[in-house]
Amino acid sequence: MVSQALSHACGRSHDLCPHIEQNDVRCSHRFSLTRLDQAFSVCLGAYHGCPMYHRLNRESDAELRLAADIGAAAPLITVTHHGQHIALRPTGT
Repeated sequence: MVSQALSHACGRSHDLCPHIEQNDVRCSHRFSLTRLDQAFSVCLGAYHGCPMYHRLNRESDAELRLAADIGAAAPLITVTHHGQHIALRPTGT
């Protein structure tokens, strides 16, 4: 929903970071009034140069590989602590 509104406002949907709707706290520093120029230049422009974009891609790829390895669908909820994935084990309840 956010990317649709931004792409309509900016007129360039292909330049939006695909992770913009995840509301990841690690990206929130760019979305303040003092750094709004960074949000427009990076998140709505040159996101391929953003280290967090590549980290989120690696995390997503790792989750998909893990799901494929165990023969199940990707988890609906990913538990993280300080940006690190926490693997949960079933308890049988």
